[in-house]
Amino acid sequence: MIYNHVLDAIGHTPIIRLNRMNQPGSAEVLVKFEGLNVGGSIKTRTAYNMILAAEKMGLVHKDTIIVEPTSGNQGIGLALVGAVRGYKTIIIMPDSVSEERRLLVKHYGAEVKLIHDAGNIGECIEKCLQTALKMAEEDKNVFVPQQFENPNNIKAHKHHTALEILEQVAGPIHGFCSGIGTGGTITGIGEVLKAQNPDILIWAVEPENAAILAGGTIGTHMQMGIGDGVIPQILNQNIYEDIYIVSDDEAIRTAKDLARLEGIMCGISSGTNVAAALKMAEKLGAGKTVVTVLPDTAERYFSTPLFEDQR
Repeated sequence: MIYNHVLDAIGHTPIIRLNRMNQPGSAEVLVKFEGLNVGGSIKTRTAYNMILAAEKMGLVHKDTIIVEPTSGNQGIGLALVGAVRGYKTIIIMPDSVSEERRLLVKHYGAEVKLIHDAGNIGECIEKCLQTALKMAEEDKNVFVPQQFENPNNIKAHKHHTALEILEQVAGPIHGFCSGIGTGGTITGIGEVLKAQNPDILIWAVEPENAAILAGGTIGTHMQMGIGDGVIPQILNQNIYEDIYIVSDDEAIRTAKDLARLEGIMCGISSGTNVAAALKMAEKLGAGKTVVTVLPDTAERYFSTPLFEDQR
């Protein structure tokens, strides 16, 4: 098959069974590896869906400037989409995100604006958002997709990612867990899976230093892409039964194990999700199936503690 452009190749990422990481007597754990998606992350799906919807609604045009506050992968996805669709793109990011994230955004031809993270990721993300909204006030050509409240974020997963999971697993799914960033992944996938199996166990997963849903304090952490210190407007808080909290050390250790034991090169938040999935698998027991998502690839974390042993 010849694709008309790279965005036509989005999705249809593989589901992979973990073989060496789960404990005897646990449920099987299946991971959907979004690091193999176009742009290297799950957020290319949502970026493209938000811009497509905006085009259909006449919210963007040839002179549009896409501006978005993000802690990383959404910015990379929007920069990619902007490159293909011909839009100038400006991404506003906390300066605590990895250097690789900044470079990837720039490599797609977008501009990066950094906002200082003084130790509270929620406050920093809010400053990023206010900067974007001020730019929109001052320039009518600026379009801010607002991933934390844009319903087309959820629809990308409800109409695509979740349906791929159902088709690929082709059997009962007893558990699902996902880290909370914008809330789009857990809401979109969770609603579809729960419609298929009302008894499914769903966990929201949060970083230890930004467990806002669990009532924790907000600081800075290494699990980039989730735990932005805000409760997203689009998050369906009724979709999950419990909240699992993961420390940076556990997330990084699990991401390293995914490479060393399963041959899967994925990012830190993938370690977050799998740490929770393994615990859920122990809870559900043998004969059950747990699914989670690996949001991105490891290569955008070379400068972080994920690779400190190799330096």
